[in-house]
Amino acid sequence: MANNVFFYITYEGTVDIDKIADPVQRRAMQDQIAYFGQTPSQLLTVPHMKRKSLRDVLQLQTIFRNPSELKSYVLPNPERCNVPASTMLVSNDSIVVVDINVPAAHVALHQWQPNTPDGQGTPFLFHHGRNAASSTSGAFMRMFKGSTSSGEDYEFPRAIGFAASAIRSSAIVAVTCDKDIITGGHADCSVKLISPDGARTIESASGHLAPVTCLALSPDSNYLVTGSRDTTVILWRIHQAGFIHKKNPPEPPPATPRTPRSPLPTSPSSMSNLLETRKCRIEGPMHVLRGHLGEVISCAVGPDLGLVVSSSNMSGVLLHSLRTGRLIKKIHVAEAHAVSLSSQGIILVWSESKKRLSSFTVNGVPIATSVLSPFSGGVSCIEISMDGHFALIGTCSSSNYKCEDNTEVADHEPNKSSRKVDISEQTEIRQSVNVPSICFVDLHKLKVFHTLELGKGQDITAIALNKENTNLLVSTADKGLMVFTDPALSLKVVDQMLRLGWEGDGLLQSSESHRC
Repeated sequence: MANNVFFYITYEGTVDIDKIADPVQRRAMQDQIAYFGQTPSQLLTVPHMKRKSLRDVLQLQTIFRNPSELKSYVLPNPERCNVPASTMLVSNDSIVVVDINVPAAHVALHQWQPNTPDGQGTPFLFHHGRNAASSTSGAFMRMFKGSTSSGEDYEFPRAIGFAASAIRSSAIVAVTCDKDIITGGHADCSVKLISPDGARTIESASGHLAPVTCLALSPDSNYLVTGSRDTTVILWRIHQAGFIHKKNPPEPPPATPRTPRSPLPTSPSSMSNLLETRKCRIEGPMHVLRGHLGEVISCAVGPDLGLVVSSSNMSGVLLHSLRTGRLIKKIHVAEAHAVSLSSQGIILVWSESKKRLSSFTVNGVPIATSVLSPFSGGVSCIEISMDGHFALIGTCSSSNYKCEDNTEVADHEPNKSSRKVDISEQTEIRQSVNVPSICFVDLHKLKVFHTLELGKGQDITAIALNKENTNLLVSTADKGLMVFTDPALSLKVVDQMLRLGWEGDGLLQSSESHRC
């Protein structure tokens, strides 16, 4: 019998007093809570990690452990990879690539097996995704288009969307753990959920009064935050596809028009069934977060930390509570063109014009400051490791941000904030970074401990890590897609599998089946 289980009403967030309409029942509930007391707030939403076996420890040899052992592998046939990409997702069986034309972007779903040699010197298996021309509709369209070259004919499914102007494509797209794509930047101020196979619009949600300028998903894909030109940040809840299918009967596809029923009132049971079948994958707005004075340009969310981080040119960095939506803290920084949040509670802030990286605790206390100098380019993407201790920064030769906003920030920031920035400038470190390159950064010290340098014209457009942090996928502006990994890891995995009785013919058969 467990001794640490308390009465259910003592747990924070279990009972919403405001939703109890009966005043007698509400008062009774308040008296019970007052009598039993309140248990401490829940710190974690997932169970603690179990102790790993030796077989599983092999997967812990991440790219951050031995970065000097990484080798680059360029994927063949770049015209069939859907690059350059604005964002990517790497899982254990597939790769989702979204090109730079967000929100009307092409979506590719490639198949692959990491750390599995193909028998020809590559430590992974890769198979290009199916293009739109391979479908029936694509063959029908070729009847009218006529014959085209192989490069032009290989086109992936494209999402339907009308883009708002002057919005960075990489800031308004994210991929969920279910491989669904969420896009912003639509002219109708909506957020859309796109399927990876066929690029169909699964669902559309609205809450902003202006186009969405940035969005971010939580690591578990359960929460979505969106920033807009209307100066607000909205928190949404994302439900997985299995959650909807378990509770609801199948719906017709979104493109299928719904014939309206009789306008007369229906029975309560039929109305409840109708509402049950129309439950949304995107639930919300859960909270509308306010406090910014200008367009929100970057955001991040951490459910385990209960925190939403957002930035704008005129208001610095704001921290809001995930549970209540209230403003917790304002971090006074001169500029914040990009913000990221690690699972260890470290807030990473990038200032484009000052070429400065800054890190803060969730309480707004400065940790470290680093200036990239000399550094002639800009930061195109930032990826935080799953353990929250490291960051990958992709650089490009040109800046994606407007740097003339310094005067606006200075006019709106109080003198107190400028003094804090001056103090950080005295303790900052300076580091030289070549362009284009991928920088390995220690979040606790903001020290670049390793750099992967690329060739001229290979500006980084997107980077993605798999969950185990053993494979790094990089998209470049010259339509290249490459994988950085330690080949020795795949050999160790194969050796471990051979000891367990696995036969090597399975790899070759799997490789041949992928090429067919």
